[in-house]
Amino acid sequence: MKKTPWVFTLLLFISVFALSACVPYSFSTPMQIHINAGDKVEHAVIAVDGDGRSHIAGIVADRVVYYRTLHGEPLQKFTMALGGTGPNWKQYNPDIAALNNGTSFVTWVEQRGTTDKFACYLTIPITPPIGGFDKTCHTLDSTDPTAGHVWVVARENTAYAVYDRPYTDGRTSELWYRKLSAWPTYAGRVHWFTERYETAKIYSLDMGIDDDGFLHVGYHYNWTTGGPPPFAERLEIRSNRSINPDGQMNQIWVINTQSGTDEDVPVSLSFFNDGGFQNVALASVEHEGTLDCIFISFCTAAGCVNKGDHAVSLPSSWDTKSVIKDVEILGVGNYLYLGFIGDDDTAPTGAEQVYYTWDPFAAPVSLLQPSAGSATFKYDLEMTRVNARPGSSANHFPMMAWGESNMLLNEFFVYEGLTQKVKIYETNCITNLPIGEIASNGVYFSGVWDDCFNTIFSTQAYITDLPLVVK
Repeated sequence: MKKTPWVFTLLLFISVFALSACVPYSFSTPMQIHINAGDKVEHAVIAVDGDGRSHIAGIVADRVVYYRTLHGEPLQKFTMALGGTGPNWKQYNPDIAALNNGTSFVTWVEQRGTTDKFACYLTIPITPPIGGFDKTCHTLDSTDPTAGHVWVVARENTAYAVYDRPYTDGRTSELWYRKLSAWPTYAGRVHWFTERYETAKIYSLDMGIDDDGFLHVGYHYNWTTGGPPPFAERLEIRSNRSINPDGQMNQIWVINTQSGTDEDVPVSLSFFNDGGFQNVALASVEHEGTLDCIFISFCTAAGCVNKGDHAVSLPSSWDTKSVIKDVEILGVGNYLYLGFIGDDDTAPTGAEQVYYTWDPFAAPVSLLQPSAGSATFKYDLEMTRVNARPGSSANHFPMMAWGESNMLLNEFFVYEGLTQKVKIYETNCITNLPIGEIASNGVYFSGVWDDCFNTIFSTQAYITDLPLVVK
């Protein structure tokens, strides 16, 4: 683990900010995304390709939609086909990922007039093929329905989807992966619960692709061999770095089997280097008595050896009160960044804040507070890497995004690099929580945010590059 002395790290960060702050960039004016005038694109997700194009998927009237843009105006947009209408004819749970070359993959769950659910995907090339884009579901599983879980992830020129098969009571019997960027695609199990006479309920799952193109899946779930709750729980990481003859993942680390892991705080997975080896890390939150504790579990990406299970040492103020509501990790090179939403204020009027550290392995950690003490509720923290733009000698920095609400306004913020908190958008519609999603690729960064079930889009760009319509 790289543990840079605090003073050196602080000076490094100040230097990086000074160099990057001179680069003239801004955010495009937030604009609503529509497939047809007047519709509402809900539950939007976003990916960014190697040329800065943003690929967005969402839901309009129970149908998955796709929207491609550079600065907000559509480059391509369409609605997925479904063979019928009426009750139980619907599509939902969209996810999206993009390769560097602009090919994108959309996944979703589909029902076709019954309660059976199917895990779907669609490959969308950058150029329309002869006859136009395919808009139909290609099933991730050729034989079985899904319990309703499907995810997709891409890195450079590699993409994987993960999906599940159901047990009779709606729980998960098997978790599968499929490599979408291969042709023909191929699949294998992540976890075969029913082989051990178990079924599972997945609380949260995160996944990523390592430097060599292998998939790593980290997840928290409860399991049972039958009977009522309370169920036992597990936290684990699996990878196709090692597989059985049938393709089932065989690199397995069961991190813990206790029931203290917070079911409401999603796990976060990322990679970082240490001693010349790439590590995979999974962040989670545990309830330890009346206090919450952040754990970072890590091992080498190849072989999952040199395991560590590190309890983050927060400053002493957190020893009296510690409430953690969201956690994110981001590995870049030899650094692993940690962000979280939490509260260490024992006063009844204390508000949770967004915190950030560049060295979660220090004892105690040094924390920055991007939310700047605002007396609001904080939601939906996300973190992604952005490379420095040409003209700066900096290499990269983490971008953080979150929502805030004071019960009169919902506001969406980005922590831009190191010291600048930028408000992207605000709305007086507080019908739903301030949620969104961000994505990046190299120097490019974009996001989508929810405004009363309308999708708001903005992207970071040189001011001189922005078309007049979005300046």
